[in-house]
Amino acid sequence: PEAAELDRVAQLVAAQPTLAVLLIGESGTGKEVVAREIHRRSPRSEGPFVAVDCGALPEQLMESQLFGHRKGAFTGADRDRPGMFRTADGGTLFLDELGNLPLSLQAKLLRALQERVVIPVGGGKPEPFNARLLCATNLHLETAIQTGDFRMDLYHRVAEFVVEITPHRKRHNDIKHNAQGLLATADQKFGRKVSE
Repeated sequence: PEAAELDRVAQLVAAQPTLAVLLIGESGTGKEVVAREIHRRSPRSEGPFVAVDCGALPEQLMESQLFGHRKGAFTGADRDRPGMFRTADGGTLFLDELGNLPLSLQAKLLRALQERVVIPVGGGKPEPFNARLLCATNLHLETAIQTGDFRMDLYHRVAEFVVEITPHRKRHNDIKHNAQGLLATADQKFGRKVSE
């Protein structure tokens, strides 16, 4: 079953905490579940797992969300905020729907990944971070590269290892495996032992 192969791959990449992993699959295939499993099995598992949806906020707010901001940097910035890169320090930063990130932020993300520092909005001093990067997308980024909507150099930085997750409707062999996993979880949660 594909679930067993995904489990094997998660174990493999989890052991390499500096490896940038790109998870590709349709919405609802479990990309974040796989990312959390990679984090849980990694040497960074004691650190935080911080998830950011790259399509959820306008560009200016996303920059502040990722890199932080200084007090007074913009209207409403009433105090310093560390940003998600710094919040994930010692753990894992999961950038979901990476293909939705605007080009200007892609350039800033690339620079942060290359230099392992972020510059908060309204700040001039680079601040180091120590977080593993996991990314996910439901888009074919190779196509976005060809249309000029995604940077090739960023793709190579975030896709050191690519995991493609097949939609559940095409994974018939996983039905029994997934049902057994759900049953085991329910048994543990409710203190029962239900047999098949």
